[in-house]
Amino acid sequence: MNRLESLTHTCDQMPVIGVLICSGAAYFDNDEDAWYLVVQRQASEADLEENHYLEQLGDIIWSTVVEIKFCPYCGSELPNPRSRSTSENFGYYSHEDSSGWTSVPYT
Repeated sequence: MNRLESLTHTCDQMPVIGVLICSGAAYFDNDEDAWYLVVQRQASEADLEENHYLEQLGDIIWSTVVEIKFCPYCGSELPNPRSRSTSENFGYYSHEDSSGWTSVPYT
């Protein structure tokens, strides 16, 4: 099982499609669990016609992952005692654009 999907947060203010708040360590190659805001855009039929890199409906066109401590929609603190606690070790993010290029995680 992917550890990233072990815990999720949902609230009434969150968008229904394209946004996930989850906990795990899978995105940034470390052993510490943390909470992440994942925003992604999936391919529609129009996207498939315009971009030859995409192969099927639902392919991820781009995805942005940001390490967070609070839900940006409802403001709730996300429970995770093993979360990074210092500002110098906190704030990882990554953006992957599958329409033609990919970036690497940054701090």
